[in-house]
Amino acid sequence: MSDGKTTLDDLRGEIDQIDTALHDLLMRRAALAEQIGQAKLPGPAQGAGKGPAVYLRPGREASVLRRLVRRHSGPFPVTSLVRLWREIMSSLLRLQGPFSVAVLSGGPDTPPGLWDLARDHYGAATPMIACQSVSQVMREVSEGRATVGVLPFPEQGEAAPWWPMLLGAGPDEPRVFARLPFYEPASDRGATLSAVAIARVAPEATGEDRSLLVIETSEELSRARLTSSLSTAGLPPVYIVDAPRSGVARYLAEIDGFIAPNDGRLAQFAAAVGPSLMHVVTLGAYAATLSDEETAPRKSAGQRQ
Repeated sequence: MSDGKTTLDDLRGEIDQIDTALHDLLMRRAALAEQIGQAKLPGPAQGAGKGPAVYLRPGREASVLRRLVRRHSGPFPVTSLVRLWREIMSSLLRLQGPFSVAVLSGGPDTPPGLWDLARDHYGAATPMIACQSVSQVMREVSEGRATVGVLPFPEQGEAAPWWPMLLGAGPDEPRVFARLPFYEPASDRGATLSAVAIARVAPEATGEDRSLLVIETSEELSRARLTSSLSTAGLPPVYIVDAPRSGVARYLAEIDGFIAPNDGRLAQFAAAVGPSLMHVVTLGAYAATLSDEETAPRKSAGQRQ
């Protein structure tokens, strides 16, 4: 009995040492985050309404999480790992500059759970603004009262889709830069809400990305023709929805890969569609969500044979 008690005390003592080491590393990471914020914004800190949030690095955040998940092993849940690091990154982001999130949370078109999804992704300590309409979310971000806006991922059949509202945005206006959640457990597929985040920040390529493309044509195109034209140009679509017609046919396509502003494949797509094409506009891009293969359980080194 005494030996068992001593062993248990030893294990608890080792856990205490690990907790102390983790705490020390968190404090060190916070100090580094402050230094990074100062390096990005030389001189006095900018207010939220002074310009785009240059300290937002969505591609960097996604790459960090993907690297950690790929090296992860043992019984600690991947879901908890991702949520823990999202909490750390969001908390430390506030050390680099003003950071708040505007969330669509009212009206008949608001899906249940959007507020909780935004909170899970951006952390318990991040200030959040409840918005009653999509236009309010966009105003909060455009006018600098919020750094990020969270909107539901576009679905087919919406009576008043929000994505056409981004078509006339200038270079400093909100763009889609992230998709939430970054990790969706396979067991939750079909039940988990999906959303996008917008901000006045340029999307970053990570090597594993998706882009949103809006296509306007003078005549309605079949899904088969649209898919074929995109694929021929090297822009394979993952998902396509359309908006109710208002003089022109309008489509939103989620594309596998990152589309740069002057991507030559857009010209190839225009040639494939022909004279009926009126406009093709990129609404943004984001890191692809973690795949089932990346999050599959792996044995720890001591368990491998």
